[in-house]
Amino acid sequence: MFRDTRPRSIRIPTHRETAEEWGEQIAVLRAAPPGWFFLLGRLSSDGYLCHLDLNYHLDGELVAVVQTSRPVPAGHRVGSLTTPQSQLSTFLANSDRLDPRTHLAPLDGPPTPGEVLLHGVPTPVEVHDSHGCRSALIPRLPSQQGYAIVTAGATHWATVTDLALRPPAAF
Repeated sequence: MFRDTRPRSIRIPTHRETAEEWGEQIAVLRAAPPGWFFLLGRLSSDGYLCHLDLNYHLDGELVAVVQTSRPVPAGHRVGSLTTPQSQLSTFLANSDRLDPRTHLAPLDGPPTPGEVLLHGVPTPVEVHDSHGCRSALIPRLPSQQGYAIVTAGATHWATVTDLALRPPAAF
């Protein structure tokens, strides 16, 4: 029998290291309410960091997700794309509002017009609703490729639709 003696350490990068690897501005709540904190999640495709999620929590409950995404460069084997509906389904499952075996939450109806503030500037969006939660896509971010998706329960919607872009050094 052979014994594998290689070290088995897994190193999770800090929020700052992840932000520096991203190297571009990151969508955040412009002013998170008292008691809210975030955890920074990451998703890579074929070794390329393509999505950052700021998962906002209050009293141990997931209350909002602000995702910053960018296109995967040409030539990568695997593409990656998120939509307001897929983000909404993930949010509903992760916040225990929907059975996690549900792959795509049914929408309550067609998307409705709305707006998200980005640095205080109104940006028109389509708002998707499902099970008392909402999600919207900001299709273009100023001065960089990519998009942002904001998702939250209806009770926190007014708070989470006031966004800003922050540089990696802010983390």
